[in-house]
Amino acid sequence: MSRLVICLVFVLAAFTGCSSCVIDPQTISIWGGDIQVPELLSVYPVSTYELTAEFSGLVTVNAACVEQTDDSTKVIETLWNQKAASSLITFVMAEKIGIGVPVILSASVQDSGGNSYSFSVPFTGYNERVPDLRITEIRTGYAKLKVEYMEILVLSDGNMAGVAVYNAMNSTKSVYEFPGCEVRAGDFVLWHLRSVEEGLICESDAMDASLGTDSSNSAWDFWDTQERAPLKSTNVLLLQERIGGRILDALLCAESKYDAWPSEAVRLAAEAAVEAGAWGPTALITDAVCSDYMTPTRTLGRNPQFDDTDCAGNWMVCATSCASPGTVNSSKPHVP
Repeated sequence: MSRLVICLVFVLAAFTGCSSCVIDPQTISIWGGDIQVPELLSVYPVSTYELTAEFSGLVTVNAACVEQTDDSTKVIETLWNQKAASSLITFVMAEKIGIGVPVILSASVQDSGGNSYSFSVPFTGYNERVPDLRITEIRTGYAKLKVEYMEILVLSDGNMAGVAVYNAMNSTKSVYEFPGCEVRAGDFVLWHLRSVEEGLICESDAMDASLGTDSSNSAWDFWDTQERAPLKSTNVLLLQERIGGRILDALLCAESKYDAWPSEAVRLAAEAAVEAGAWGPTALITDAVCSDYMTPTRTLGRNPQFDDTDCAGNWMVCATSCASPGTVNSSKPHVP
């Protein structure tokens, strides 16, 4: 999976085949004294045939392969073009990986001191058909079976595989990645942040497959398993084509009690949204939409009566009981 910080598996031994032994990284201090080896920082696909691995220092590759892990399990020949030690290595697969297909990169690398280790990292096939998407509604309150959600409107045909939501105020799980699902312009996608009922299905083939409160037969429902207020009312939400990829849309919202963003991560996310042209006019909290008065029955949504200009003026807190997951938003605002 792309731009995901990976926990390294250190193995102070020669690489054998396309697999790795799982060893607690802390054991390196016991086995190697003061030995320091470069960390694997991230692995991300850059095309249907290529993926890049980023390290904290210079390494050379001893061996590598990619294994497809769906029903058609097979090992795919993998090469790398490396004339000298590097911190950024591109692996080239002999076969195209399908959109959203689960695969594992296994490799062995070595640093300048001759210390080697192997790792295995899962990722999914590169999605070259990411649709245009727009965040249209969020619920940040939770009550009984009414869970937090984000509603997304599909603006063009494509596939949701690897599309990511960055939830800047959630330090426990800041990123959600969608599985593969063919979508068409006009569809709605619902990301429900909790799973508290039976019969919940992440829909990839039919919109009416899932049960559950707020599931919609006119939307693709996807169910997360988070807990403990996972979606804050003061927040920056980024919708990205893939983890760490281009920002497709953004929402900056804040309660009036704040006069500045509550964390550096949120501030940086706000600046990224403005730099990408997904929000404006500035990244200051004063240009976020006011999220006061939100409840489980009063959501924050784009007002369908206004032309979209990616700013706070497009959004409002809807009137009580006017939440509209999976359908066109209500234009009736909450009046304090």
